[in-house]
Amino acid sequence: MKKKSKYRVRMDELKRFKKKHKLTKKEKERVEMWVESGHSAYDTRWWDELEQEEALDELLRGLTDKQKEYVYSYCMNWNLELDDAYFDYEKFEELDLENLPTFEEEEEPEIDLPF
Repeated sequence: MKKKSKYRVRMDELKRFKKKHKLTKKEKERVEMWVESGHSAYDTRWWDELEQEEALDELLRGLTDKQKEYVYSYCMNWNLELDDAYFDYEKFEELDLENLPTFEEEEEPEIDLPF
């Protein structure tokens, strides 16, 4: 009897997981990425991360792309132990979302040339 590879086992497990749970398109994409990176579909940390991401998207709704970029660049941090980037919610709470810079581009005045 041939032993299944770990990859094949994870993919079979993913198939069963998707049959058992009604997932949105975004959830399907996320769990597929999670399993492809070597995790079990039943390890639901991917779901927690997705929920946090969606909650953050809700908080940032209404901000311009430049303001969102500013928030992410301010709040991203590096975990030396895990050697991985993470969103620092403590830094996020320091931000005043109502008074973020607007990053509006100033229009340059037109110069009338003499010719």
